[in-house]
Amino acid sequence: MTALLQFLDATIRWLGTAALAVAAVFIGLLAIVGTADSFGTQLFSLPVPSALEMSQAGLAVVVFMGLAYTQQRRGHVTVDILFERFTGRVRLVFTGLALVAAICFFAFLAWRTGIGAVESVAIDERSWGLTRFPIWPSKIAVCAGCAIAMLESVRQFLHLLAGNPDAYNARTPEDEVL
Repeated sequence: MTALLQFLDATIRWLGTAALAVAAVFIGLLAIVGTADSFGTQLFSLPVPSALEMSQAGLAVVVFMGLAYTQQRRGHVTVDILFERFTGRVRLVFTGLALVAAICFFAFLAWRTGIGAVESVAIDERSWGLTRFPIWPSKIAVCAGCAIAMLESVRQFLHLLAGNPDAYNARTPEDEVL
């Protein structure tokens, strides 16, 4: 069982890091497009065509690809004032319930966004801006981000079930370098 957990840890952590890298690249691209659009509009009265549509699609990718990393770091909003009062088994039960809720939530999001991504690919959905670029890749990325966040929640839940209540976020010193 521990070998399986170690394999899942490594695989899911790699997926979360890869998703975070994709989000970082999109943040850089959005900064470049936004800067070029601002300077182009202000200095030359020549905005970047479809900058708004590119920003909308890119922001969705940034938000959803960062979900798994946020889940790994337990960065989602929690009610700590209540949770901190619990100890022992009660705390483990509520942690487990929270992880099951996260698994269900992310699975639902992955399922519904997956349906939307498949439909978008089927019709070759494109933006309505001046430059009609495909938006289906961003819909696929949103679905992938939700699926990876669900896998991260499953990983944490398995750690909890395996009796590693402090390891369900499984931080290692090399992670702190990120």
